[in-house]
Amino acid sequence: MCVCVLLLLFAALPALAGPRGAPVSAVPVGPEFEAGQQTTVLARVGETAALRCRVLRLADRAVSWVRSSDLQILTHAGSVFTADARVSVSQAPAAAREALTSRDDAAAGAVHTLRLERLRAADAGRYECQVNTEPKMSLFFNLTVVPESAMPVLAVRAVGAEGGQVVGARGGAARLACEARYEPAPGAAALAPDALAALPPLRIRWTHDGETLDPQSARGGISLDAERWAGGARSRLTLAALGARDAGRYTCAAAGRSATLLLRLRADDDQDYDVTEGEAEAMQRDAAAARASPAARARAPAAWLLALAPLFLT
Repeated sequence: MCVCVLLLLFAALPALAGPRGAPVSAVPVGPEFEAGQQTTVLARVGETAALRCRVLRLADRAVSWVRSSDLQILTHAGSVFTADARVSVSQAPAAAREALTSRDDAAAGAVHTLRLERLRAADAGRYECQVNTEPKMSLFFNLTVVPESAMPVLAVRAVGAEGGQVVGARGGAARLACEARYEPAPGAAALAPDALAALPPLRIRWTHDGETLDPQSARGGISLDAERWAGGARSRLTLAALGARDAGRYTCAAAGRSATLLLRLRADDDQDYDVTEGEAEAMQRDAAAARASPAARARAPAAWLLALAPLFLT
């Protein structure tokens, strides 16, 4: 009986192998939607919205775009099936950078883009990217259309810094925190979290007196910690082994908006080391000028002329 079982196993081996004895591969076959696609789109009235559907291994299948509100087929296999001249469709191969993450060129797939021009508020809703498999495959996109006045505004502000200042001790550590978030426009309602997620992601950059801060710099002791959520981001900058060079103005910026923090150092003698010495002197001069009376400021040019007179008389 054992001999019979062995013979059956040897007979089954060719069926378990690929061509010329190659092992069976786990590579998937047939069309598939790429995971992690951005399926929420936010756009202003009058602008153009682009819904991008990435399909892998489409082969001889076709992609259709369907409007869910009335089940209107907008496009099929690259052709437009609606009289609305604002609707267009295009197909483009995956970018080379994206293709490198796939198993082969065929698996890289293509991006099928539905464009809606001159948007109206009525265009908002759900759209279906559909592949004519059996059963059919669908990936749904949600389009939010808002007027210009309702678009969120970006705010960047320092967090946990009283009066925009942080005080640290020489040789110690200091933490500076900054937050960027999209906020409702004045008089407008807040957008839903999924609509906020369609806005450009926020990335906060730090500079010190105009120089970009790099955790890999020769200074060392610099660390950045960031967290992000729909419509917002927070960044924490930690500086260890503080020295005089670290005092000064720090700027956190995101998408063209910024906030400024002042780091002041305190030595063992409780003396404050503000910003750079040159900036401190400039601040003292500004304060002295502000205290001077108008009459004193008017007499200043004459005093300088009297002081220079001996140079011209010799």
